[in-house]
Amino acid sequence: MQGRADPQREILDVESVAGHLLPAGGVFAFLAGHRRELFPDELFVDLFPSRRGRPSIPADVVASVIVLQTLHGLSDSEAVEAVTFDLRWKAACGLAV
Repeated sequence: MQGRADPQREILDVESVAGHLLPAGGVFAFLAGHRRELFPDELFVDLFPSRRGRPSIPADVVASVIVLQTLHGLSDSEAVEAVTFDLRWKAACGLAV
């Protein structure tokens, strides 16, 4: 089942708390501001033909992680570590602290 991005931010959303610290024009700030436009849920509907099961991670989050992983040349485990502990990655992906 396809996960959907919640249009409302969480209380400790990194972008709202520390987004002003992201360099303007950088990839982190760009993804933070435009990831839902770049990766709308509708682009990924065909990957989730069933409406059963537990919802996946929203497509805009997964796609943002893949973009950052590729730009930084990280392995899967390094990307998981980065999105877990690096606030820039959390802001770019719309995650909370």
